[in-house]
Amino acid sequence: MENNISHINSQSEFEKVVARVSKLIDNGEKLSDEEIAYAKKAMQLIADYESKNNLLLIPRSEQLAKENDTAKIAEVLGFEPDLIELVEFKMYQLKWNQNKLAEELKMPASKVSQILNNKREPDVAFLKGIHEKLGIDGNYILNVI
Repeated sequence: MENNISHINSQSEFEKVVARVSKLIDNGEKLSDEEIAYAKKAMQLIADYESKNNLLLIPRSEQLAKENDTAKIAEVLGFEPDLIELVEFKMYQLKWNQNKLAEELKMPASKVSQILNNKREPDVAFLKGIHEKLGIDGNYILNVI
């Protein structure tokens, strides 16, 4: 294994590095310090290459976060999200935390936290707010509640 990785300049180099890291991760055995150092450096280079070449699987932009296509989101996530998972996905895209969501929804942070942790049922104000602020399709909301 080439341990002195310093850059990824092409798609083929990218694929080789991803394959090496995947093999290390899939191995399931304890990794040596050298393998751990390689994996850390390689993962940073992979992230940099993905960002530079718009290869990110989960885009983080306000415009894309407003999309209502839950089928696309399910494809990215690999599963059909429930309402809370969809809200968390949209928050991730917008780089929002629970406090920011609460602020945008004009609700107490404790209420938002309880809803997102399934300790409280979402009310109409919350559902309306996530539709307006996160762009979650109203028909989707009605189908999952």
